[in-house]
Amino acid sequence: MAVNLSLEFRSQNNISDESTNVTAMTDDNSYLIIINGYVVPALAIVVLLTNAVVIAVLRRQQTYGASQAGLVGIAVSDTLTLVLPAPFYFYSYGLGNYAIQFGWCQAMDWIALYLPTISHTASIWLTVYLTLQRYFYVCLPFKARGWCTLRYTIICIVLIYLMAVVVHMCRFFVFEYHNNVYFDPWTNTTEEYCKREYRIWVDVSMYYSSYLGIRIIFIQFVPCVSLIILNCKILHGLQTVTNKRLQLNTNAQSNHATVKENIRVTVMIICMAVITLLVEFPVGIIQLLYVFPFMFGYDIIEMNTLKYVEVIANLVIIFSYPLNFLLYCSMSAEFKATLRQLCWSNACREGSPRSYSRCSKNIPPPSITMDEGVTISTKV
Repeated sequence: MAVNLSLEFRSQNNISDESTNVTAMTDDNSYLIIINGYVVPALAIVVLLTNAVVIAVLRRQQTYGASQAGLVGIAVSDTLTLVLPAPFYFYSYGLGNYAIQFGWCQAMDWIALYLPTISHTASIWLTVYLTLQRYFYVCLPFKARGWCTLRYTIICIVLIYLMAVVVHMCRFFVFEYHNNVYFDPWTNTTEEYCKREYRIWVDVSMYYSSYLGIRIIFIQFVPCVSLIILNCKILHGLQTVTNKRLQLNTNAQSNHATVKENIRVTVMIICMAVITLLVEFPVGIIQLLYVFPFMFGYDIIEMNTLKYVEVIANLVIIFSYPLNFLLYCSMSAEFKATLRQLCWSNACREGSPRSYSRCSKNIPPPSITMDEGVTISTKV
């Protein structure tokens, strides 16, 4: 996002002063104690639990295929984006340890800033890939049989993560870390802290102009435009082919149920794409505002104001992660059936004979593949 965790939650250190030491909190940014110290760790636990359920349910489905693999990839990416930095934020903000020790400084940047940025970038492009995959199922079903397979999906997930690593690789090498001593006149004590400085060969303006320019184009602009185009094509194709398919299968109840399930899954993926579009487009604008001082030498918006906007965009992003679980539960009959089966399996396995009849009533109906084309029955 605009700077870290997509915005990477480093709101107290704007891009313009990222080479400074880890600063103590002041009254002006004490709100970060609440957000980074308590809200982010709490949401990280929620996302970890919900996405663990999502992954377990999707992996348990009998028809595990390309769509499920893509959804698992998104769940893993979103989980890493929040879970990796959460312990550091709780330690720094929640427990008040603002002066990071020298031995942890570089590790904190790598784990709490750079790796979450990589996983979030992968999540964005996995959403684009999943939407593209659904476009094939709806509009090009015959080509989907060859291209939208589990094997190709796994290959694409690996390539997307490699691409995300390459895009952000430069961030691992631009800083060097020093151990400094800080004297606190209020307590008359000294304290060691880590100071981050740019390496001597780094041209700061050129670095941020290039790096943020690449992020704006390839992580915000291109995915957002792609999602808009693909969603429009999917909606148009879905409206056209669904009516024809339902007319051809009015007397086949099983086919009718399959069509309805595939429509629900398609709408669910469209909703996921729309959520991604709504939260990522403002981030691109924020990044564009950050890059102006480096490219043109002046600020369009005062940096303190932009910092508050960054925090709001950051919160919107992290609150959007649990929405995927709600979408799965509300729109996918197969997901709900598998979740119900998962919840009842242990209880029924260990229950008494008296509970057998009650358990049997909660056995879900046969699963419906999420990877069937809307216009043609195609298991992938």
